[in-house]
Amino acid sequence: MPTHVDVLIVGAGLSGIGAAAHVKRDLPGKTVVILESRAAIGGTWDLFRYPGVRSDSDMFTLGYSFRPWTDAQAIAPGASIREYIQATIEDEQLGEHIRLRHRVISASWCSESARWTVIAVRTGTAEFRPGQTVLEEVVFTCSFLFVCSGYYRYDEGFTPVFPGAESFEGELIHPQHWPADLDYARKRVVVVGSGATAVTLVPSLAETAAHVTMLQRSPTYIAPVASADRTADILRTYLPTQAAYGLTRAKNIGYSLFTYQLSRRRPEKMKSLLRNAAIRLLPEGFDVDTHLSPSYNPWDERLCMTPDGDLYQAITRGTADIVTDRIERITPGGIELASGRTLDADIIVSATGLNVLFLGDMTLTVDGAPIALSDTLTYKGMMLDGVPNFAMTIGYTNASWTLKADLVARYVGRTLRYMDRHHFDIVTPQADESVKTGDLVSLIDLQSGYIARSVNALPRQGAKAPWRLHQNYLRDFGLLRLGRVTNDVRFGRRGTVSPGSGIPLSLPGTAVIDIDGARVRYRVTGHGSPLLLLHGIGQSLEDWNEQHDRLSTIHTVYSVDLPGFAYSDRLPGKASLAGLAGMLPAFLDRFALTDPLPVIGNSLGGAVAMTFASAHPERVSMLVLVDSAGFGHEVTVALRLLAIRPLGALLMRPGRKNSARTVDGIFYDKKHVTSERIDHSLALTSRPAHRATLLDLAQELGTARGIRLPWRTRLLAEVARLPIPTLIMWGDHDHVLPFTHLDAAARALPHAQTHTFRDAGHMPQIENADEFADVLRGFLAQHALVASGVTHDSDAS
Repeated sequence: MPTHVDVLIVGAGLSGIGAAAHVKRDLPGKTVVILESRAAIGGTWDLFRYPGVRSDSDMFTLGYSFRPWTDAQAIAPGASIREYIQATIEDEQLGEHIRLRHRVISASWCSESARWTVIAVRTGTAEFRPGQTVLEEVVFTCSFLFVCSGYYRYDEGFTPVFPGAESFEGELIHPQHWPADLDYARKRVVVVGSGATAVTLVPSLAETAAHVTMLQRSPTYIAPVASADRTADILRTYLPTQAAYGLTRAKNIGYSLFTYQLSRRRPEKMKSLLRNAAIRLLPEGFDVDTHLSPSYNPWDERLCMTPDGDLYQAITRGTADIVTDRIERITPGGIELASGRTLDADIIVSATGLNVLFLGDMTLTVDGAPIALSDTLTYKGMMLDGVPNFAMTIGYTNASWTLKADLVARYVGRTLRYMDRHHFDIVTPQADESVKTGDLVSLIDLQSGYIARSVNALPRQGAKAPWRLHQNYLRDFGLLRLGRVTNDVRFGRRGTVSPGSGIPLSLPGTAVIDIDGARVRYRVTGHGSPLLLLHGIGQSLEDWNEQHDRLSTIHTVYSVDLPGFAYSDRLPGKASLAGLAGMLPAFLDRFALTDPLPVIGNSLGGAVAMTFASAHPERVSMLVLVDSAGFGHEVTVALRLLAIRPLGALLMRPGRKNSARTVDGIFYDKKHVTSERIDHSLALTSRPAHRATLLDLAQELGTARGIRLPWRTRLLAEVARLPIPTLIMWGDHDHVLPFTHLDAAARALPHAQTHTFRDAGHMPQIENADEFADVLRGFLAQHALVASGVTHDSDAS
């Protein structure tokens, strides 16, 4: 059974741990779980281990509002930040709530249950790569999903194509994966890049390297700042720790707002201040205008900091320099520049940025509808239009990340308290049409290269607040801490499905796709070679639940509500056997399943499988027919009566007694005739499209005397000619399609293997679930070996 929690937090970095602490403090009765993809907490501050890695904001604003930063250094090294996060986990008693090595790959919202179904995979010790083979799936459900996973890929940074890189005789590395044993002492190092990582690396490497060059294509604004905060030291002498921290935090927030506003409103003044500081700290004759004067305005891209001017000190000592030029090619001994100059290098560090990966690359669906993030507006910079019970943390680009993370976490707490007071289960941001048009901008509105490369993958900001933010802490404080939680959102209670949906999606892996204008409900679970499962007449993909559980350990298992049945839309015109089978190629194409795969069909699903194989033999590797239609004329009286017009329509009127009789007739072992199955059958027959489809098929394929002969004769002749391995299975107490059909099937398809389930009715995949899975796995394995040319001695003889 899936683990259910009230609030599921994705990510155990600085944001995720802070979010969990706030939720526990603000909502002490809520259950919380934190899923972390990696094998350690800390996020960014555990991933990056390059020399000198440090915060690029002061720790009085990067730290949590509830936990004072007491270290002497305001600009802290990465190890100190990791220790701060770990100490927070211990003091807030969060350790038992953290699940390491759990990578979330999908989340599906169901309004009927007011829950998210979240599928995570267990990861290994290495960084998880999207699309890699997974070890095990783990399913959680939650009432509120809170994503704090940042916005970049952990498994790889951005490295441009450097011509000639393969010829380099030294070491070419990216700081995101810094080798722990890299010896750069007395080595010539070139750091390619001019962002925060390069500005941090160069002075640190220069302490022991022979020489370090920062090679930049274009300059970046760099501001020297003090590594310690004297005001904080004075306040801590006279005031309680929390009070001193709060005042220092407020002072630093005000200063960062002032410098940002000065940059935006009087950019020339800020340029002058930064230029003069560089001239004052750098050696005479250093070409500031070439190397430190960008063509853009301050804060069009993020401003870099050099604590105590350490970069400028290294340049002054002669252990580092800055070169502004373009790379022509990498040579065995270094870098040839476009100007003709050559830089000798033993080590090249590609500090060239990040690869954006929003929400950790998880997919979101809401009542079956996939969410296209790039077409979605953000609400207050933390929720998504039309996505219920969901929040995400994206920090500031012009100030400390945690300032925004704290505001978001407290807002989530306020919203959940409001919902509890008013007995609401669902909150959904709802954008008016007026904010969806006009000047829409990216959620992260920076001109930096890593953002520009991925701008089309990010959500948008709308035309006005609360759908657009202004990177201003004071305005956000008013909006998120003091503003109403009811503006531009819709509250509701479970059972209220999104308009036009009404589709149950609570089963893990269940979703809806559009195929030629028709909504088709399907389910996908597991990893491995694919299988396609098809249900019978008047049934649904739930008939395969037990086999999803058993087969998903080694297969990717697909099941589908055939068009018109259950919760899939009808196709145009009357439903037909050919129409049901004709949908399957498009369905498989949507999942890029172009190679042949095993198709397993029960009852009518067996006839659909045979029809599909006859029309597209190149797409079917094996056929498994389970109590399948098509082998004899005998059929239960109920289905024969449905073929009589208008008696069929009368008999199809939904009612619990009718549904109970239907379910009872399917199973030999009556323990499977449960109230849940009867309720499900009633829900299906209550759908007009489902009833119409059932009647269409009953009248096409049968008469009052039984199943029609012509279509059976034609289809079996076609399937008999196919060189497709076939397995036919039957329950020996099937009262829908009698057990005698198995003998007819063996005569019609003499090449097929057969298997009988003892004491089973029409659905042995449910009544004899373990035996069914074992037989099926054995059949699939046997013919997979034959197909690969591997045989046992007895087979070869």
